[in-house]
Amino acid sequence: MPDCAICEHLSMPPRHATGTVGLLTGKAVIVAAAVDRLGTSGAEQHIMVAACPEHVVDVYRGRIEGVKMAWRLSEEPLTPRSPATASASRA
Repeated sequence: MPDCAICEHLSMPPRHATGTVGLLTGKAVIVAAAVDRLGTSGAEQHIMVAACPEHVVDVYRGRIEGVKMAWRLSEEPLTPRSPATASASRA
């Protein structure tokens, strides 16, 4: 797994990423490190980047200016699934 794109953006010693996270950002260093580009919203891009666990938490908690979690993008409220439709069983 590559190094964390957010560590690089913050000019920190790079940590190994443990996975990818979907973000909305216009930060050039993070956008350049994207492993996938999913769309744009004005000057910001919806991208997937490699990230370390610490920075995933920082983004989730809103601690990194100009970077949002992709799942927070929806303006529509989520519809809860009923227990019957949430089951993994096909029976």
